[in-house]
Amino acid sequence: MTHQHLEIGQEISHPVGRTITEHDDTLFSLMSMNQHPVHIDANYAAATQHGQRLVVGPLVIAIVIGISEAMFGGRATVTLEYRDIKHVRPVFHGDTIYARSRVLSRTESEVTIASEGLNQRGEVVLSLERRVELR
Repeated sequence: MTHQHLEIGQEISHPVGRTITEHDDTLFSLMSMNQHPVHIDANYAAATQHGQRLVVGPLVIAIVIGISEAMFGGRATVTLEYRDIKHVRPVFHGDTIYARSRVLSRTESEVTIASEGLNQRGEVVLSLERRVELR
């Protein structure tokens, strides 16, 4: 699908999912210097309300954005803005993230998309909006 076919109100379910492994999360936590123990210390995380390590939020954001990139057909040149990012539910090692998107607004050169990340149970775990420049 290329951006010429993107219409306001159009909804897209992105077919590819991504299972997040412990390795993915640990590496991303270390690369991003997020050393909060809920992400890297299993003993600490076991004593929290979730009882296990949480996947670091920016990794979930990156996966949802990556999954939804195909809707632009390689035409997105610049992401101009991210906004209204909400972590709705926790994400754990072994969860598979899927995405769906809706076109909020569009001009010839820009499009604003609302995307949601869903886990393997179909529960929304993340929502965000982004404005993208098209070529």
